[in-house]
Amino acid sequence: MHNFLKILPSLLLLSSSTLADTNTTTPKEKTNTEWVVDGHVLPPEPDPIVNNATLLGVDINHNGVRDDVERWIYKTYKHPIERGIFMQSARAYNKVIVNPSKALETMKYVVNATHCESYWSMGILRMKKRNLNYTLGEYRDIEKEIENIQFNTLDRHLAYHRFNKKLSGSVYGDELEPDEWIDSCEFDENGILKALK
Repeated sequence: MHNFLKILPSLLLLSSSTLADTNTTTPKEKTNTEWVVDGHVLPPEPDPIVNNATLLGVDINHNGVRDDVERWIYKTYKHPIERGIFMQSARAYNKVIVNPSKALETMKYVVNATHCESYWSMGILRMKKRNLNYTLGEYRDIEKEIENIQFNTLDRHLAYHRFNKKLSGSVYGDELEPDEWIDSCEFDENGILKALK
């Protein structure tokens, strides 16, 4: 009995710390740890000071999408195709802000993202006609949804503005038919980005 009384405070401390642990956020919600969503390992939330110190920010898994943006996408969107569309758009935006003066060369990334988005942005009737089981929905503005996180610093916003300005006044044709737009999607059926070709 005497030994039990000696270890009782330790047991109470252990049980209270275990109880406290169950009342905190779950590991997937903690920002300083990796987060696994549908088998995809997301990187930890980067330190905002470090992340916002450079144009491209922190991308520890080297998939072309800033880690804070990637985590936001997986927290905000639930369907794998929707996540894939936003991941592709985020990667495209990073590609074009690196060097806005090369807009004519890098606009292909945004065009591919737009084609992919357009393929999945259809009404229910067109979706059924194509025998698809998912639609992003008509009239969604992907750029509007992602711009606050993607262009969250003045430098990022200005770089994207310079990219658009460089394209101003040009006319571009579209060589693909709407049914071919699916080929512009750069992610798999799980919404995971593929390597760029």
